[in-house]
Amino acid sequence: MSKPKSLQFSIIFFFAVSSIVTFLMLGAYVVYDYHKELSTNLENSLTVMAEDVVRHELYKNDPEAIKASFHFLEEYHEAPFVALFDRLTFSIHDAKPLKEEVCSVIRKLPDNRYLVVSSGREAIQKKMLGFISKLLLVFGTVLLLFIFIFTYFLNRLFLPLRCLVRFCKDSSSEKESSPLCNGSSEVNDLKEAIIGLLESNQTLCKQKQDIFKEAAHEIKSPIAILKARLALFKQNDEFDKTTFVQESEDDIKTISNKLRELLFLKEIEWDMQKQKESISMQEQCSMMQMAFKPILEKKGLTMVSNWEEDFSLSVHKEAMQKVMQAVFENIFMHTKNNSTITNHVDTKNRRLSIVNEMGTKSDETLFSSFIGSKMIARLADKLDYTYEVEEKDGQFYTTIVFNSSEQKCEI
Repeated sequence: MSKPKSLQFSIIFFFAVSSIVTFLMLGAYVVYDYHKELSTNLENSLTVMAEDVVRHELYKNDPEAIKASFHFLEEYHEAPFVALFDRLTFSIHDAKPLKEEVCSVIRKLPDNRYLVVSSGREAIQKKMLGFISKLLLVFGTVLLLFIFIFTYFLNRLFLPLRCLVRFCKDSSSEKESSPLCNGSSEVNDLKEAIIGLLESNQTLCKQKQDIFKEAAHEIKSPIAILKARLALFKQNDEFDKTTFVQESEDDIKTISNKLRELLFLKEIEWDMQKQKESISMQEQCSMMQMAFKPILEKKGLTMVSNWEEDFSLSVHKEAMQKVMQAVFENIFMHTKNNSTITNHVDTKNRRLSIVNEMGTKSDETLFSSFIGSKMIARLADKLDYTYEVEEKDGQFYTTIVFNSSEQKCEI
């Protein structure tokens, strides 16, 4: 595959081709107009000579004598149009002759004969060639000068772009200095965008490193416990196999849950880097109810809400949706079958209170998050809400108060 041409070369090439085409079009018009002017001048000069022949009654002489007589007239020697004549001839005819291919003028004489004054066009052709040569020389010089000046300024214009290209090729994650590639507003905007992308990439790499560091720290103890349990089981032949399997499964579950919780937290952090959006809390609750509809139907659960008014929040939408999903998942998994879940909404204080009857822990697998109350409370400061749970008289109370700015809308 051939290497693509640079933008600078393409612009210069387009400029040169456009200039040549423009010159050819204008030059053709100028040459045509100049040729027409020379032809008109030659014809007018022949007309003047024919009129002089009539006025001075030179037609009474033979054609050669007429031609010779003009050489004795000083004004014709100094006249500029004489240079246009080539093979000047005079002829007299009894009948009106046909128009010749060469430039000629036919004049009727007083004795009813016809005078023909004609001249070749070789002198005009020579003048045309000289004019075209000068025109090409002038255009070539001006075009080269323009291309040189245009290339110089274009090269200066592209210097900031080359600077940015070098910066992108030479930059690394450890490089902190920003490029001094100042140019036009478009170049400066591009520079800011590139720097932003590099900083985002560095931040993302750091976040990935933090995930692995935090994951290694969180699961280090559970893995050590599991390894110790395996060593004890290997050393002690009398160790109860059923007990060992159950405890090992609990260790593995602990490790798995810690990894899930860690990934959940990092997803929230990434979602919080996006712009805030306005969301309707009634719509969010309805979405959760629809998402968990199969579980509600299977467990025979009914949801009742007093949504007389709605309120909206300006939050990180995807992050808040994950939190609301975790909240309702935690509720659905610990609600008694064939019972009712009641949602109390306080739009003035932006409070959502959920009451459900406690049941045994559900075996349903919901959305693979398994995020508990402690994890939801841990995210409260980041997303600007308060979260409380309470168990009382067989009832499970969940309260969320949103502190984000809101807009109230009537239902």
